[in-house]
Amino acid sequence: MIKRLAASIREYKRDTILTPLLMIGEVVCECVIPLYTAQLVNSIQAGCTRDVIFYYGLRLLGLALLSLCFGMAAGWFCAAASTGFAKNLRHDLFYRVQNFSFANIDQFSTSSLVTRLTTDVSNVQMAFMMIIRTAVRAPLMLIFSVVMAAYLGGWLALTFAVVIPVLGIGLFIISKKAMPAFHRVFRKYDKLNESIEENVRGMRVVKGFAREDYEKEKFRRASDDICGDFTRAERIVAVDTPLANFCLYFNMVFILLMGSFMAIRHPESGVNIGNISALLTYGMAILMSLMML
Repeated sequence: MIKRLAASIREYKRDTILTPLLMIGEVVCECVIPLYTAQLVNSIQAGCTRDVIFYYGLRLLGLALLSLCFGMAAGWFCAAASTGFAKNLRHDLFYRVQNFSFANIDQFSTSSLVTRLTTDVSNVQMAFMMIIRTAVRAPLMLIFSVVMAAYLGGWLALTFAVVIPVLGIGLFIISKKAMPAFHRVFRKYDKLNESIEENVRGMRVVKGFAREDYEKEKFRRASDDICGDFTRAERIVAVDTPLANFCLYFNMVFILLMGSFMAIRHPESGVNIGNISALLTYGMAILMSLMML
């Protein structure tokens, strides 16, 4: 299946390859920025000169602009690759349907084929866009942030050893519970499209036999089924926000309390204000990366 889908990329291979490469550049820049910020804060605390502030400030400005350029370019190529892939996939599906034998055609309803060419292709396009962008950015940001947090924070970074498994396991359970509901919705789209198609094609028949109420009730049932499944799925998915907030603020409170204690009582430990601020930034990046995954 993956090989068949990948065959639809064709002339958009360059954009597909450039998108993750540009995302790597953006992630590297975003992970280096908190490091320079920590060094700048520590230098100001130590009473540095204006030249040192300008030195770090220009570096931070350059990294921010470079990250912005990488992100804009990645978005540009990602949009071209995903929409082009969807165009080719829709073309391949349409021409494949045209080559069906009568025995093949009898196995599919018109509404099912319409769903495959519209809703399903749009979902595959969205998945492809997330694979070449988010699925590259999130794990790289997670790994780089953990490494930088361990480098700057030392044993304070052990808080991530608690927070990451809790959030990761929680999100896995949420997705496992919600996915069956989304799968049911995709199958029920066929019934909804079938109801619409029958009403459009047989409008005169429906009016001639006074079947408007029956067709309205049929459409309402199909629509309510989709609404109910989506509601149940979204209620499950909504749990990830309080879970993420709990992990985020627990991590923040632990770093601020323990970091402040070490910076004030045990300055020889190497923990200072700049490192604490960088740890908070890396903590946010780590938890957001898990959420994106």
